[in-house]
Order: sequence, then structure tokens, then C-alpha cells
Amino acid sequence: MKPPALLDRAAPAFAAATDWMAGRSRREQILLAGLGGLLLVAGLWLLILQPLLDARATAVERIAAYETLMVRIRTAGAIGPTAQPLTGPLETAIPIQAATFGIVPTVTPDGDGVAVTVTGARYDSVTPWLAALEASGAVLSSVRMERAGSPGVVDVALGVSRP
Repeated sequence: MKPPALLDRAAPAFAAATDWMAGRSRREQILLAGLGGLLLVAGLWLLILQPLLDARATAVERIAAYETLMVRIRTAGAIGPTAQPLTGPLETAIPIQAATFGIVPTVTPDGDGVAVTVTGARYDSVTPWLAALEASGAVLSSVRMERAGSPGVVDVALGVSRP
């Protein structure tokens, strides 16, 4: 049976290295073994341990940044204007509240409540306004929101009444 090709190729190189090492004095052999050990330790440090330590430090920094952000979010309070209870008739209270969000609604009486229409308002202003309107004690009986001509702009029609 034929020996594997790797052993066949490695055996002469190994034999040559063994002969070369045997030709060195005992002092040189100790120095070469120490140098080999030093190279092995340096290789382990530079190729394995240092990248792992750098990855750990990066992960610790990211976790600390995430925790700081979470603390800031939890202690920030309300993002937008706080919802005040609607006082007075809905025809005048709704436009006053909408103005704090930069929205100009058209309010018309409709039975027990009012019909509110907003044209060309920014979506990121309308959604917090609707949440504040509901939080202020108004009942939103119907909400219809449609995309307007430009991106991020909507037309809104809603029915509002008191509980």
C-alpha cells in the first residue's frame, strides 16, 4: 500500500529540519526553541487575541450607547405638545388645538358633533394631532386619510364628537 502524498512530501522536509537542528549546538537549540515560542505567542496575540479584544471593546461601547439612549428615551417625557382637555365648543376648540401642531382645519357642525377637514397637511403632524385630539377627550367617530399630491402630505376628513 502506498503512503499518503502529504506524508511522502513532508518526510524529507522534516528530516532535513531535524538534521539541521541536530547540527546546532545545545545553546543555539535553546535559543531557537525560545525564539519559536516567542513567535508562537506573538502570532497568537496578533492573530487571535487582539482581534477578539477589539471586537469585545466595540460591543461594550455599542451596548453602553444603547443603554444611554434607552435611559434618555425613558426619561424624555412627551415628544409633542401635551393634550389639553377641549374647552368650549368643538368648532373653536379643535382649530386652537390643531394650531399647536401646525395644522389649519376647516370645522363645520354636523349633528351632535363636527366634521373636520384638513387639506395638504404633513402626515408627521397629522398623526400626533389625531392622538392628542383623542387624548383630550374627543371621540373620533370616523377618520379618512388620503395621500395628497406630494410625498408626506395627506388630506384628512374626520367626524368628532364629545363623549
